[in-house]
Amino acid sequence: MANAQPTIVDKVKLALRITHNLLDAEIADVVASARQELIRAGVASDIANGNKQIIETALKTYALWYYAEPKDRDGYYKSFESQCENLRKSTFEEEGGDNV
Repeated sequence: MANAQPTIVDKVKLALRITHNLLDAEIADVVASARQELIRAGVASDIANGNKQIIETALKTYALWYYAEPKDRDGYYKSFESQCENLRKSTFEEEGGDNV
């Protein structure tokens, strides 16, 4: 049996250093909120709802902001805002990698 590819929740949990499953539903909600925030910021919904590495990085950054200690929150959110701006300005190729 082949190994299943990690889900975005798995990837976010890894970024958050979470090893249990107790927060999986909450993390899935945070990922959904992050995708909505990307769309609100002007990123095309098909891009925001995709699984390109650059989108996954933005979703992880949003989750890091969400779960961060108060003293660290500003830095993560500024990073997420910058990622939103860059994604909004970016174009993506149909086949192949990111064209940022």
